[in-house]
Amino acid sequence: MKDALIRMENISKRFDGKIALNRAQMDLQEGEVLGLVGDNGAGKSTLLKILSGVLIKDEGRIIMEGQEIEIENPSQARTLGIEMVYQDLSLCGTLKVWENIFLGRYRTRRFLKVLFPILDRKKMEQEASRLLTELGIDLANVNQTVRTLSGGQQQAVAFSRCLLFQPKIILLDEPMASMALWEREKILMLIEKLRKRGSSIIMVTHNLQELFRVADRVLVLKEGESIWSGKLEGLKPEDIAQLMFSGKPSGILRSPA
Repeated sequence: MKDALIRMENISKRFDGKIALNRAQMDLQEGEVLGLVGDNGAGKSTLLKILSGVLIKDEGRIIMEGQEIEIENPSQARTLGIEMVYQDLSLCGTLKVWENIFLGRYRTRRFLKVLFPILDRKKMEQEASRLLTELGIDLANVNQTVRTLSGGQQQAVAFSRCLLFQPKIILLDEPMASMALWEREKILMLIEKLRKRGSSIIMVTHNLQELFRVADRVLVLKEGESIWSGKLEGLKPEDIAQLMFSGKPSGILRSPA
């Protein structure tokens, strides 16, 4: 197998003495969608939060493109090309679509060629509209406030903000939680589109049918440990479900890969 785009080795994390991750392992290849699954409390979100800089690991190594790195905050993760779409979306409902997409990273221009910058609203509106169109997201007006959008549309805005600076790695923490069926379908189509574009994605989900639709490979966590990783080809959702809840593979599952 070629070298991983990013690899996490022996990652451990404790909260008030309670073990959240115990020497967990994870790797992501360039251009693949990796599904991250496990029962509640397995450590899935903790692993992604370490990778996105929200949490700092207690032990272990993170290696990206062959170099060992440290990720101590979200800004550092973004600089490395790692972006995360959170389950709660982290959008501001009172701001407009384009304002949310550029939040904290506004475009500026020089006013009358003097030294101080001003916000380049027109450029941001145009870029937001272009990005949404490229992703096949149907929004009539980027000047709509986010709170007027459906859950699926808000998720699409969160995706767009993530993709604005062309990240190397996209982290999705249960991106379709609490969505209607038709909205989930739109987000699945968006993930499939990103996959075809060669994006590298790690997706936490509890829905195994959706996992099998978009993922190339799966990593199963149980009680903070990585217990199995492999390609989904030739497997069924029931195989992964058995492993998630019992910790024991069915006969069809291969050795960890």
